[in-house]
Amino acid sequence: MKSRTDYAEIIAKTNYTELSKKLDELAKQEPPKQRKSAADAIAPVADKLRELHAKGWSFEKLAESMKAMGCPVKASALREQLGKAARKTKPRGKVAAQNA
Repeated sequence: MKSRTDYAEIIAKTNYTELSKKLDELAKQEPPKQRKSAADAIAPVADKLRELHAKGWSFEKLAESMKAMGCPVKASALREQLGKAARKTKPRGKVAAQNA
């Protein structure tokens, strides 16, 4: 089992003047680029993908089409990302029953 962190000891050892200077230097720099995700690749065409899926296109076929166009996204990523937006707009369970 790990021992507990002794923050009193850390506070006593920390040079807050140097730390503050280092943080000021970081503030002047550009932040590191954030890694893009499948959601970022899907977002610009999410409405169109959702529309096609509603018309009967499978997530697998949509993923194949995107891959052929140079945007290799897995069907599971489409299912997850497009499903999130649908869940936000369609209440389920008790909330749906109360609103009915």
